Amino acid sequence: MMVLTRLQGELLRLLKQVALELGENGRALTSLIGELSACELLGLNWQPSQGFDATGLSGEQVQIKSRRSWTTENVNPIGRLGRFGKKGKYHFDQGIFVELDDRYEVVKIWQLNAEQIKVLESKEPKGKGLHVYVFQKAGVIVYPAR
Repeated sequence: MMVLTRLQGELLRLLKQVALELGENGRALTSLIGELSACELLGLNWQPSQGFDATGLSGEQVQIKSRRSWTTENVNPIGRLGRFGKKGKYHFDQGIFVELDDRYEVVKIWQLNAEQIKVLESKEPKGKGLHVYVFQKAGVIVYPAR
């Protein structure tokens, strides 16, 4: 299921190549690679906006966070995601966490609704995002399909 335009698909392919070429400095591209990968795999429209990154076919707004493993297939579970809610506002319907392997390929994608994320983030110290394992434990795996 691909909703990316031809150019967006090409951008994703090139971003992965450039990120690998840059080595550790390629981490600056992780977020964008995760956003485009999630859109491609989940059939979302990539529409970076204030408060969300994509929209679903029925118009739901989706905020996407990504992390990449630097040494193995799995992301560090105690690492933190950036906050989904900015300044206490949650301008999206669904939150997605994309786990990328060391080659920038998607391992898994988890999803939570905005209200669930808001509750979880309210338990974190001010300004801190969720630990990866918190999102994974609470979320539903949406890729690969079960």
